[in-house]
Amino acid sequence: MMTIIKHYIFQGRIMSGPFKGIRVLELTSTVSGPFAGMMLADQGAEVIKVEPPGLGDLARFMGTIKDGMGAMFSTLNRNKKCICLDFKNDEDLAVLKKLVSTTDVIIENYRPGIVKKLGIDYETLAKINPDLIYCSISGYGQSGPYQEKKVYDPLIQGTVGIPNAQSDQFPELIRTIIYDKVTGLTSAQAISAALFQRERGEGGQYLPISMMESALYYNWPDLMINHTFEEGGVSLGELADLFEVYETSDGAIVIIIIAADEVFINFCSLFELNLHEHEKYSNLASRLIHRKELTDEINAVTRKHSTSDLVSIMDKAGISASICNQLEDVHQDPQVIDQGSIVTIDHPDLGKMRMPKPPVNFKGQGVFPRSLAPILGHDNKEVLSSIGVDDDTIRRMEEREQQNRELLAALMPTNQE
Repeated sequence: MMTIIKHYIFQGRIMSGPFKGIRVLELTSTVSGPFAGMMLADQGAEVIKVEPPGLGDLARFMGTIKDGMGAMFSTLNRNKKCICLDFKNDEDLAVLKKLVSTTDVIIENYRPGIVKKLGIDYETLAKINPDLIYCSISGYGQSGPYQEKKVYDPLIQGTVGIPNAQSDQFPELIRTIIYDKVTGLTSAQAISAALFQRERGEGGQYLPISMMESALYYNWPDLMINHTFEEGGVSLGELADLFEVYETSDGAIVIIIIAADEVFINFCSLFELNLHEHEKYSNLASRLIHRKELTDEINAVTRKHSTSDLVSIMDKAGISASICNQLEDVHQDPQVIDQGSIVTIDHPDLGKMRMPKPPVNFKGQGVFPRSLAPILGHDNKEVLSSIGVDDDTIRRMEEREQQNRELLAALMPTNQE
């Protein structure tokens, strides 16, 4: 039988950080919305994740799962509270609207048009709270021929040209949901700016943010350098062509050596090569044209050395290089260890867990994290009683959530050793 995990608090409920005192209602699922909520929670906001009864956010069941908690969900939903509301239930919808009156920010990532049908759109909720900042995250935007698509990150990758940028043979997807996360970052920054604007007396506002436009904004500086000027200009190749992964005797290494003539000559001198004297490798343009051949030549040298030895040689020569870590080794990188970038948490039910700490620690913030991802509906009583919801309604919700948890526990497989 699956053990239902509890909600563990490491530092109590005291919020700290630049968004202390800001209440966020997160009506989102999967990645883009939860990522934005995670950032605001990490920065001190009180983020209340509102999930539908039953399964809740489907990310709870994605990827590696241990005792009913998905690894991705546990990262994206730390430092948050969780309540359950069924927006098709009039009583639950009334509770949400009461909560909106105490809220600074709403984040939602329903498909365009759904929030209007549910009666939780910006126009409706802004009448309750005119200072509300309402962030709507969508795949392709709130209008246009693609607005009805059921969107996943790979679709956005295809639209903005990323697969074709990876390979000149056949398009390849990036093996990470990059634009879900980029959109989360974009949304959190936009909400921060809107809060600043409101602080200056300009009130609340509606922030429609699409994954497609976030992706284009993110890609343009480097990926689209050869597609920026509509007339004229000389192409010097793709920026990515300057970078390469080379083989070693026990792995792989990234070395930045072909971009600058003096660095390439330095590399050749280190290993007593005369490649720089060949006409086809004598300058950057020629090296790019003959890149595949040059890579084979360099690999013939790098394969003779271990990764650690080669990085040491490059460091001493002042040439930029790094080990290509396996995913299971990233947390053991000496720089990661020195910076304390990965936090290990001893969870009472799930055992030891790793997660990255926020890249910025603001003044007055304590040890990370404040709390772990909550079970579905864990904070119904605390949140709803604080806004005056009657005990009978809260009791009904708690009984509903308990029944759903028991049903899910019976359906979930036990942990595999």
